[in-house]
Amino acid sequence: MTTHFDVARFCRLWRAHWAESWRDYAWFAGVTAIVDLVFIAFFFSTESRSSFSTFRFGGQVAWFTCGLFASGSIFAGRYFKQLASPGSALTMLMRPASLFEKWLLAFIYISLLFPLAYTLGYCLLNFPVVQLAKALYEPISCASCKPSEVDFSFYLPLLTLGAQKSTAVEAAAFFRLEIFWLLLLWSVQALVSGGTVFFKHSAVLRTILFYFLLAIGLTWLGAAPRPGVFWYQAVDEIIAHDTVEYVFSLVLWAGLPLLLWVVVFFHFKEREVS
Repeated sequence: MTTHFDVARFCRLWRAHWAESWRDYAWFAGVTAIVDLVFIAFFFSTESRSSFSTFRFGGQVAWFTCGLFASGSIFAGRYFKQLASPGSALTMLMRPASLFEKWLLAFIYISLLFPLAYTLGYCLLNFPVVQLAKALYEPISCASCKPSEVDFSFYLPLLTLGAQKSTAVEAAAFFRLEIFWLLLLWSVQALVSGGTVFFKHSAVLRTILFYFLLAIGLTWLGAAPRPGVFWYQAVDEIIAHDTVEYVFSLVLWAGLPLLLWVVVFFHFKEREVS
């Protein structure tokens, strides 16, 4: 038996994981959908027809991003929940598959399949409501009022840019920002997964407490994750940098989630050895 990667064994591992976890995933999807519907009902019933700001393009971007980060972090924290119990942890660790295959399966489910599933659910639930808000929208009409541009374009990540981002510079800047959020999501998921694997007792609580204290410390130091002037530059803030600076920023942001997922691999390896 190879110790790194075998296609047939990986497929068996995938089938075994799906057979024992699909009910949990279905429940998680159902709860996430219910929460999304509750927020839809709340904002749709409280916002006036002359506003509907939540269902405009900018509001959709914020809605999608916040929902993806919140649900994606929770999903990442639940993936290794079997390690919290000695019996289920032994079953998971002793499963006939290599460490790399188990780690790869976790990455695929957490950072690839979940964002795709979330995007599909978001489209199914939010698209009809956005169209309804667009149909019911009533602009304010008065002699002294200047009509403002209202964009009800449906937001689909990496594919739609909105009607107001017409220039190539604006479109490229918005696309780079979306890539930045994706890399940041993968980094957050790796941090959460690494914490749940590293801590053997009360993993979720200790992970939340650790990163809460870390966030307080970074805020106190004035540090915060930003796209950076090297790779992404806002449309209204054009700053000139040389090629080395841009390449350094790209390598930094692309390497951060990779590095954090490698840390998850070694945490998982320590649990297998111990």
